[in-house]
Amino acid sequence: MRILSTLKRHKWKTLAGAIVLFLILLAFYALSGPAEPEYVTSTAVRGDFVQTVEAVGTVISEKELALQFPRSGVVASVSVKEGDKVKAGARLAQVRSGTLAADVSSAVARLQAADADLRALMEGSRPEDIAIVEAEVENKRASLAAAQSTLKTAEQSLKDSEQKLKSLESEAQIGLVGSLGNARTSTLAQIAAAENTLGVIDDVFSDNDVLDAVIKDQPADYNLVRLQQGSVRTNLRAARSAAIAAQEYKDLLIAMEDARGGVSASTEIVIRSFDIVSNLQITGYLTQEEREEHKATISSQRTSIQSAQSALESALKTFRDASAGYETRIAAEESSLTTARGTRERALADITTYESTLRIGEAQLALKKAGARPTDIAAAEANVRQMRAAVARAAAELSDTLIVAPIDGTITAVAVKAGEFAPAGAAITMFGETPFRIEMFVSEVDIPRVQVTQSGSIELDAFRGQPFALHVSEVDTASTDKDGVSKYRVKLDFITPKENVKVGMTGDAEIITGMRSNVVSIPRRAVLDSGEGKRIVRVLTEEGTMEERAVTVGMEGGAGDVEIMTGVEEGETVIVLEKK
Repeated sequence: MRILSTLKRHKWKTLAGAIVLFLILLAFYALSGPAEPEYVTSTAVRGDFVQTVEAVGTVISEKELALQFPRSGVVASVSVKEGDKVKAGARLAQVRSGTLAADVSSAVARLQAADADLRALMEGSRPEDIAIVEAEVENKRASLAAAQSTLKTAEQSLKDSEQKLKSLESEAQIGLVGSLGNARTSTLAQIAAAENTLGVIDDVFSDNDVLDAVIKDQPADYNLVRLQQGSVRTNLRAARSAAIAAQEYKDLLIAMEDARGGVSASTEIVIRSFDIVSNLQITGYLTQEEREEHKATISSQRTSIQSAQSALESALKTFRDASAGYETRIAAEESSLTTARGTRERALADITTYESTLRIGEAQLALKKAGARPTDIAAAEANVRQMRAAVARAAAELSDTLIVAPIDGTITAVAVKAGEFAPAGAAITMFGETPFRIEMFVSEVDIPRVQVTQSGSIELDAFRGQPFALHVSEVDTASTDKDGVSKYRVKLDFITPKENVKVGMTGDAEIITGMRSNVVSIPRRAVLDSGEGKRIVRVLTEEGTMEERAVTVGMEGGAGDVEIMTGVEEGETVIVLEKK
């Protein structure tokens, strides 16, 4: 009760105290709660990327220069001899370049073509060009209409020819009804005669006395005759069935041809059988009278089968003559039908072709009228840059076949001749009038990227803001201990002699070891090791969350940037550093 009374007397003080206590608790929570992370970020950019190797360069003095070929090969020419005075840039010797010169010309031609394409895109289509494409489109429309008209005519001709052919065949069928019946009757009669003759031959050879003599004297000929009989009987049965089933005169003609073959073969069997029996030896079983009797029987059948063959030939000729007129007219109409079908197929193919070319022409016309899109121009510009890089690469490869005087001087020794293979060491030695060079020591990590003839530059401390162009002339194959670290000495020559340069001057030197166009790059510090042998980059998404991605790293630049081949796209935000 006393506490409640006290609170009532000091209610304003109590309220103020409660508010202060609340604020203290709120501040305590804010300080003790998890802090929002802070990031140092960078944006992935796309552009040309230059890879360099950097180190401190020092001006040194070397009057005698040992020059060697950048690449191996057979020496094509040597342009100097001992004692000659040469100027910087003079060609001293060259190995065979093969197709490298042609490669340079080809690369230049492609660059010119790409540049012309870019200018054409930026200038747009001329009214004359549009008029030409419009005329081509109209011509293709006319060609399509002509092909469609040809198709319509061909289809009508095909329909008329099919109807006429059907009518001719019906006319032939009706007109040859009587001839067809007579031919069928004759054919069946001659087939029966041939089968009867074969039966008589069977009877002769079935006689035991004849069979005994045949087996003793002529078994091979007898077996051949029996085989032929079986084959001929099969052919005759097939011909009979075909003749009975034939409803069209063409089918009956085929059946009659088959029957003629069977009758002809039967005639040959009769003649061969007569020869066999005639040559049989008289035995204790086969008497001469029996042999003569059998010969007479076979001779009678020979006459019969020859008559049948003659009758069948006559019937076939009569039937063929009766159908010849129809055959000629039908053949002519079948030829017309084939021609009409061919015309229709060609018209269909032409229509397909003209429809395709018309669509292409209309699309080309629309493209001409629409003009170039910004993306097309950007692609053309990128192609021009790519062609320029190709020219630079081809020119660099061609320059690798040359030994060029780096400075003014005098040739002191020539250790190579035309036709010889380029030596691994010095090919030409010269004494320079301006003997100053740059010496730099490169770490073992970077030295694999450094090669003779690569370009570079140095900004001496004494000449700030004035970079001097250099090129690599020597790379030591063995390391040198520098302050307890193994490094490799690289020597570079000035492209042009420099006055006022003194021995011992130092500055920041760099060597260009690679160039690429249109690539994505980010700061090197943004690339981390995942601990599993992979390289990762932390990407800050649009929602403000962090996402780890595996990346493929390409070249490393001299400005602390690195090329990203896969994993990060242009414009994405990457985390370089996380503030704890």
